[in-house]
Amino acid sequence: MHSATKLKVILLCSISVYSLQIASIAEKNQKLKFEVYSGYFVSNKFEPKETRSFVVAKNQKQFDQIFGVAFVQQDKSHRLEAGAFKAKTVIAAIRRGKSLCDFKIHSIINKDGVLEMRYAAKMQKESTASFACPLIISVPKGNYKAIHFIENGKVLKQIKSIDKK
Repeated sequence: MHSATKLKVILLCSISVYSLQIASIAEKNQKLKFEVYSGYFVSNKFEPKETRSFVVAKNQKQFDQIFGVAFVQQDKSHRLEAGAFKAKTVIAAIRRGKSLCDFKIHSIINKDGVLEMRYAAKMQKESTASFACPLIISVPKGNYKAIHFIENGKVLKQIKSIDKK
């Protein structure tokens, strides 16, 4: 081979390897599809003294020990479908206190095998009643090493080894 041809082959191989590395990094830091659920209340037996709780439910039994269905007239809540735990893991953040809490998901990312749930939580005006407000979401089952709950930019909880396929 001529030296110019060798140089072109080496250059093409280098570009290919670099492209594969970039694609691999992008795969490891991918945004995950998720669903947010509503129409559930938190059992008063689940960590009642905690101001915050964090949940990873891998099956319906675990979920049902923590959450119940809150039926109201003309309810249009988005709830877990039957058999959801075959392909999904449910994670939740719960805020308790004297006011309702509004949640907003910013992103859910699989970052090198660590699931990062970034969200905002804003407490409403205080009242005399007590509330337990859940943010319930599902993500695809995966081989996640851990989950990080990041509320208002601060890591509040890290749970190790949450899911195995």
